[in-house]
Amino acid sequence: MAAGQIENNSPYSRFGIGDIAHHSFGKNRALSGMSFGLRDPNAIVIANPASVSARDTMSFLFEFGVIGKSTELSSGDLTDKFSDINFNHLAIAFPITKSIGTSIGIIPYSNQNYNINSTIREDDLLYNPTTGDLNTKYIGKGGINQFFIANAVKLNKNISLGFNFSYLFGSLERIRTLSFAELEQIRSDFYNSKYSDKTIIGDIKFDWGLQYTANFKHDLELTVGAIFSSNNKLSAEHEVLQENIVYSVDPGIYIDTVLNYTDDNGHILLPGKIGAGFTLKKGDKLMIGADYYAQDWSDARFFGKSDSLRNTNTLRGGIEFVPNSRDLRNYLNSIHYRIGGHYSNSYLQLNGEQLTNFGISFGLGLPLMGSRSIFNIAFELGQRGTLDNFLIKEKYGILSFSLTLYDFWFVQQKFD
Repeated sequence: MAAGQIENNSPYSRFGIGDIAHHSFGKNRALSGMSFGLRDPNAIVIANPASVSARDTMSFLFEFGVIGKSTELSSGDLTDKFSDINFNHLAIAFPITKSIGTSIGIIPYSNQNYNINSTIREDDLLYNPTTGDLNTKYIGKGGINQFFIANAVKLNKNISLGFNFSYLFGSLERIRTLSFAELEQIRSDFYNSKYSDKTIIGDIKFDWGLQYTANFKHDLELTVGAIFSSNNKLSAEHEVLQENIVYSVDPGIYIDTVLNYTDDNGHILLPGKIGAGFTLKKGDKLMIGADYYAQDWSDARFFGKSDSLRNTNTLRGGIEFVPNSRDLRNYLNSIHYRIGGHYSNSYLQLNGEQLTNFGISFGLGLPLMGSRSIFNIAFELGQRGTLDNFLIKEKYGILSFSLTLYDFWFVQQKFD
């Protein structure tokens, strides 16, 4: 049997447009991404653009964050571990009028990163004495970024409507190399080879959001939210390069281009998305909420072709508790304590198995004394995939940090 070695990130990012990024900022990341019904004048939430109208009339928010991820990959008897740290988001939010709010920022939309070595040796079932030992490497790299402008308007004191205008840009490259371990024993018509498949994306997309807020007795507030986006047909460029690589007896490497073409008029069809959620607040002390959304990725097309993708359904929920936000004597009472959980059948179906992804999260919101600014910490533990049917199981831990700075918007200082 051929031996394989897993290196770097996730082999599952090979499919579709890579791993879809967790579109959550500081506060709702500790809530496992729960956000469709979330309204907070001191936080930036982009999953439902209608929440942008929650800005105070004189507030200005600036937020940035980073994440670190540690992953353990298992397949058969093979196990590998790795860690990395990456930029997560940068955004600002501010009011335009008393009823209109805006948020602008940049976040990762998806990423692709894997490095897999496969070897065939003499004792393997797939071994061919004519070709001898073979080394195959599969490499994936790149990602897609999302620049967004979110706008929302309060239609009345209860209802807000918002939309995200986004520009997606970036590239995804998949590389496959084949090399013969003992060149001097190979016939002259066998060559080492390299195949590169690169997709470059640059186009706009729109998302819509709606929120309804109702107030009840005993300081209770219920917000129900919904999000929607239709299918998005993105302009994309496709570059393919195939080369034969010949190692000369004399020092030197000779490359023969077998295939080289570019399709600069292609398209990628991303499926629409629909979801709904709620939050229930008890003053500024307690909040609980949950989200559900679905996407039919079987509709996705990549230059007219489908992939091993299926309909995905995701459920997220979270709880936030603040003992006493106004306690100036005991700092522990003003901390935001958060916990959440999520479950989804991901869009990947391989070897007859639709992969699931589930996990728990928890974190803290640490207020900066004397201001409404806050430092957020979140940690998530999760698992994706399975060892069944020769697949790969991923166990991961994600640690994220973000800082939300609150300031006043266009307030003229007065002096005596």
